Amino acid sequence: MNLIKTKGVSWYENKVLFGIMTIIFNAYGVPDFMQGNVGKGIGKIAISLFTCCVGAIILEIMGIIQGIKILKMSDEEYSAAYLNKSEPAAE
Repeated sequence: MNLIKTKGVSWYENKVLFGIMTIIFNAYGVPDFMQGNVGKGIGKIAISLFTCCVGAIILEIMGIIQGIKILKMSDEEYSAAYLNKSEPAAE
């Protein structure tokens, strides 16, 4: 489910934007909401609140690592991993 589209492209299809949002806002579940994983996003918010922000620190460190991996991926790797649009295999 794509909630916001810009020029026909949903906003998590932009690798740079998604990587930066993952680095900055992972503790609050924003990347999960961007992909439509609402339950996972609410879970991250709950972890952040109920652990008195200790969980948020851990989630943010994980987000920094994941965001850097996303930004280092090629477009084909990103598409296969996050968009489920892999390129057809060469025959």
